[in-house]
Amino acid sequence: MADDFPLYKTRQDLEQLIADGAAEGTTLEFKDSRALARDEGKITELCVNVSALANSAGGQIIYGINENKKTNGPVVVDEGVTDRNITREWIGQILNSRIQPRLAQYSIDAIDLHNGQLGFVISVPQSLTGPHQAPDNKYYRRFALEVRAMEDYEIRDVMRRATTPHLYVTFSFNPGERAHLDFGADQEYSHPVALMGKLGNKSPQPAFHALIRVGISASLRLAKRSAPWVHAGADETTDYGKIDWMYQRLSVPPAFPVFKELEQPLDQIGVPLLFHERTLAQSHRWPIIVEILSPGFASTEVWFIHQHGSQLRLLPPGHPLLR
Repeated sequence: MADDFPLYKTRQDLEQLIADGAAEGTTLEFKDSRALARDEGKITELCVNVSALANSAGGQIIYGINENKKTNGPVVVDEGVTDRNITREWIGQILNSRIQPRLAQYSIDAIDLHNGQLGFVISVPQSLTGPHQAPDNKYYRRFALEVRAMEDYEIRDVMRRATTPHLYVTFSFNPGERAHLDFGADQEYSHPVALMGKLGNKSPQPAFHALIRVGISASLRLAKRSAPWVHAGADETTDYGKIDWMYQRLSVPPAFPVFKELEQPLDQIGVPLLFHERTLAQSHRWPIIVEILSPGFASTEVWFIHQHGSQLRLLPPGHPLLR
């Protein structure tokens, strides 16, 4: 996935996160504001958590939410950081001076909690320049709801990121992440909704060959399937029900190489999806599974189309509404 994180700018954003029932996961962690402090123990903990995200899949740490440890979900927005010396600049200085090698990318957002205090959101993409060492001279990564010291093979795996392609696919409707279903008079299925895909590369190592497999819920109907997509049959999955698969091979020429930060479309017209009118009566989440194979690289991610009545929204992997 691309490193586009949800933006939390206001107290209302955090309260909406709570209302949506978001929970901690591999790419999201909630912290009480008191976890940000200027003593050595808290500083080391901050660097451990941030470096663990960079060494793993990336993610966000939100300081300003009291978490329910039993459900791993947020409970309430807290009173914020009371120490006025803790600022975005102070956090940045700590991360830059205590994590080695220095993180190439991250962002820190301050949130006004409307009581004179601040909360903070630290967004950390997956690193391609790691692994990154915490102040205790150990390397960490995140596993679901916990942070663990890394094994030797995990450290070597992170070191390989900069020498192999790191491909990803992003999806959108035409245009944007939302779409509206329209039905013709007496029509059982909706007008086609185009699902557009783009292929990108997070690594400085260009990719010259790839196989892209996309699986879409078989409950949705494809208006048509055309080149470059080839039908690859359907199968029953444990987690997502029956999935209809298609694939395409890309190689030099004409679409490759895929360079870092230069996304290219998977096709020119998108995959046209049709929705049955009976789905309008209730909400659904339709899975989209994307598998990418390239020399030295393989990944599988799951997107979802969230349907509420006639409104559609794309949810990328790790979206708070999926946690």
